[in-house]
Amino acid sequence: MNIKNIFPTLLIATSPIFTTCGEKAVPRVVQLAEDPKLQTILVDTFSKKMSDMTKVIEYNKLLNKYGMSNGNYVVVDKKKCKAFVLSPSGDTLQMNQVLLGRNIGDKRSGGYKVKGAKLAAYTTPGEYTIVREGVKKGSSDEKLYGQRVLILAGDHTQEAYKKSQVLALHRVPKSSMGKLRVSALQNKTIKDNRVSFGCVNFLVETFDKMKSLIKGVSTKVYILPEEKGNSLYLEKQADGTYKFFQKKYRYEYQEKLK
Repeated sequence: MNIKNIFPTLLIATSPIFTTCGEKAVPRVVQLAEDPKLQTILVDTFSKKMSDMTKVIEYNKLLNKYGMSNGNYVVVDKKKCKAFVLSPSGDTLQMNQVLLGRNIGDKRSGGYKVKGAKLAAYTTPGEYTIVREGVKKGSSDEKLYGQRVLILAGDHTQEAYKKSQVLALHRVPKSSMGKLRVSALQNKTIKDNRVSFGCVNFLVETFDKMKSLIKGVSTKVYILPEEKGNSLYLEKQADGTYKFFQKKYRYEYQEKLK
């Protein structure tokens, strides 16, 4: 494995993304890349002084500073089984317990409902985007959850890497299984919060509140690692932007699913 593919570069970005300021067009990505705070986050890939939550918050503050924010975003802390809705300036707008994948760890889920994929119920860490509301209106899946689910897509460069993960944010299902999940969310312990096939489950009221606070499609979702020694790192992309990846299983399934 080429180590250059794993760790971020500190090169200045030259992406042609601009914002107007008076009569001059200012390249926002270049401004971001030159910011000392971004350099601190990139260097922390090696020093490990910042928590994953801090990295995500500080990076989104930078996006907001340079007019590149996409609004409120969601952070899922697997260790605490909690989901947060945060503003671009880092304010916590909502915090609540959630249910996560029954397999403890940071591996790829294997792709629930993906043809030919081996099922493994992990809630895999990394940076995601809500790309669509799943299932057709009036479908059995919509009736099961009482609300259309929010489908996540990983921001990955390898096609094989994309195919290895299917995740969503949704309400607990309306079923006997759902009743058990509601009980797990209403008690004070998180020991029984690991029950899903990888998706992030919310109580009805917390899901609806969360949904009201975000844009929906295009919203960023960051899932933090839980394995010891694993963490998120910020990687510079070919277009000059940056994305978060987990270190430990960055290239898992890449060869298997080609």
